[in-house]
Amino acid sequence: MRVVVTGAAGFLGRRLVEDLARRGVLAGADGHEQVISEIVLVDRVAPALPRGGATVRMMTGDIRDPALSARLVDEGFDSLFHLASSLTLEAETDPLSAHAVNVEPLRRIVEGCRGCPRVVFTSSIAVFGGPLPDIVDDAVRPAPATTYGTHKAINELLIADASRRGRVDGRSLRLPIVLVRPGSAVPAISDRIAAILREPLQGKPAVSPLRPETVLPLVSAGAVVRALLALHDVAAPDLPANRAMNLPALSVTVEEMVEALARHGGREVAARVTIAPDPALQAIVDGWPRHFVSGAAFRLGLQSDAGMAALIEDHLADMQGIGDGG
Repeated sequence: MRVVVTGAAGFLGRRLVEDLARRGVLAGADGHEQVISEIVLVDRVAPALPRGGATVRMMTGDIRDPALSARLVDEGFDSLFHLASSLTLEAETDPLSAHAVNVEPLRRIVEGCRGCPRVVFTSSIAVFGGPLPDIVDDAVRPAPATTYGTHKAINELLIADASRRGRVDGRSLRLPIVLVRPGSAVPAISDRIAAILREPLQGKPAVSPLRPETVLPLVSAGAVVRALLALHDVAAPDLPANRAMNLPALSVTVEEMVEALARHGGREVAARVTIAPDPALQAIVDGWPRHFVSGAAFRLGLQSDAGMAALIEDHLADMQGIGDGG
């Protein structure tokens, strides 16, 4: 089995590739486990290669380049995890450039696919916007309020249509806010939220751009990776008609995040967080769902974290793995 991961050098891509290499098998088209013979990592920069039984190969290039998409299609694959994406703030600043990253590559790859490979797409909570119920489940219709969310919604429809036509066996997982991205800060709203945990745990001050009472739907990177792998292995008849579902989230306030820091590291750690709301970011986040659930995901065993302690431990274990070179 040949598996392709786009965005492999990114936060989630690195974690996914590590788990794929450790796991060594995925469900094939017939539903039976197949050994992963090769994992192809697609990104602009080469990530550290994981240890595992499968051959791991890097395909370096810009996902916007049609030649890269053509190469992926020509070489063929059994499964694709499509994680490559620009983010909310980038898309709002330069919509055309973001479209070239977020929409066109997937369209080209899907249209060129042969043999109906499985395609797992990381969609986003950002497909929802405007007035929302307190609880957002799979029955709430997408109505994105950002360019990034619009691109994700387009891709969900693209995958559903291509699956209907038998070109791919696709499935989309709408991710809540994923924490905690390691390393230095990046220009993403989710990273501004991640910093509320990441910086104090590293002995650094952090500034929350959101009010203390702001409710955030959170999930750890580890829970996302487990859900992506589980969703890949779901048989097509068990998927919802639109091939998309929410990944259930852990809903907590900014204040509760700070309290979790205190429980983990003491009041001196929590005291490193100060509150300085950014009206523009607050407005975007206020338009996102607060309680993110999914009956379809529940039935398929896709779960979020048990609590903030589990989310923090996932981050610390990941940082330990990075430090150990794993």
